[in-house]
Amino acid sequence: MGHDAVSVVEIGLSGAGDEEARAAAIADQRVLLTLDADFANVLSYPPVETPGVVRLRLHPATEESIDEMLKGSIPRVAEVSVRGRLVVVDERKIRIRG
Repeated sequence: MGHDAVSVVEIGLSGAGDEEARAAAIADQRVLLTLDADFANVLSYPPVETPGVVRLRLHPATEESIDEMLKGSIPRVAEVSVRGRLVVVDERKIRIRG
């Protein structure tokens, strides 16, 4: 879709903990795109310190459903600055906190 994206596998963080993945995203100035509900807890993982966090909420999380959600939501999310914000995307809506 024209965005510069890397996976945790590509940067050698497969199996890494949440803190390590978050720190890598911050260090590389990348928006963290995740299925992990832990990152939606703003008390544990404040988005204000990040380039942004996008949490995809879908069930079941298959490759096809993730692909469809990204195709539908990325163009809309790209219209706003997500820096320091938590964005939660589900099948019906996009919520932006922060």
